[in-house]
Amino acid sequence: MLQSIDLFSDLTSGEIEKILVGSRRMHSSSNQVLYTPDDRCDSLSLVLEGKLRISKFLPSGQEQIMNRLEKGQMFGEALVFAGRRYASYVVSEVDSEILNIPKKVLLYAFKNQCFLLTYLRSISEKILNLSSIIEILSLSTVKKKIASYLLELSLEKDSQTLKLPCTKKTLASLIGSTREVVSRNFSELERDGIISMPDRNTVEIRNLKRLENLLFD
Repeated sequence: MLQSIDLFSDLTSGEIEKILVGSRRMHSSSNQVLYTPDDRCDSLSLVLEGKLRISKFLPSGQEQIMNRLEKGQMFGEALVFAGRRYASYVVSEVDSEILNIPKKVLLYAFKNQCFLLTYLRSISEKILNLSSIIEILSLSTVKKKIASYLLELSLEKDSQTLKLPCTKKTLASLIGSTREVVSRNFSELERDGIISMPDRNTVEIRNLKRLENLLFD
C-alpha cells in the first residue's frame, strides 16, 4: 500500500517495513469522531481505507466541512512536529482504516533524503493551498470567491479548460457557502458567457478578462 503513494515511493522495502512495524492501525465506524481540537497530534495519519472529513463546528452547532480525505490521502504532516492540537474535528464518513505513523518513525524515515524532500514539498504545497483559501475567503461575495478559485486553478494548470478537483458541495464548504448558492453562481457565470460547463466537473473559461474583472466589481 505505501509503495503506491507518492510520498513513500522513494523508500526501500526495508524502510517501509520498519515504518509499518513502528506504526499503529486504527479502525473506525461511520460517523465516528477520530480526533477533536482537544487532542494533541502525535502522528502523521494516512487513510488506508474509507473516507474522512475535516470539520469545524460553529457556535450554532452547524458543521462546516473544511476538507474530505480518501484512500491514500494524509493529514497531520506539520502538526506532528509542532506539538499542537488538531485545529478541527476528524470524522469517519464510512467505515475506515487509518495508519498512524509516530514522529519517531518519521524521523527514522527522514534518513532517506529523497523521502525528506518529498515530505517537505507536500507540506509546502498544503501551505500554498491554505494561503489561496484564506485569500478567497477574504472576498466579499460568493461570485468573487468562485472567480478567484477558477483563476488560481487556471494559473496552476496553465489552461482555461479546468477539471474541478472537488465537488461543488466541497467547494461550498471551503468558501463558507452552500452547494445551492455555489451552483447558482456557476449557472450565472455560464449564462453571462464568462464560462461554459460541458459537464458538471469541467469548466471552460470563455472570457478571462471578464472573470478577472469580477474581482474588482
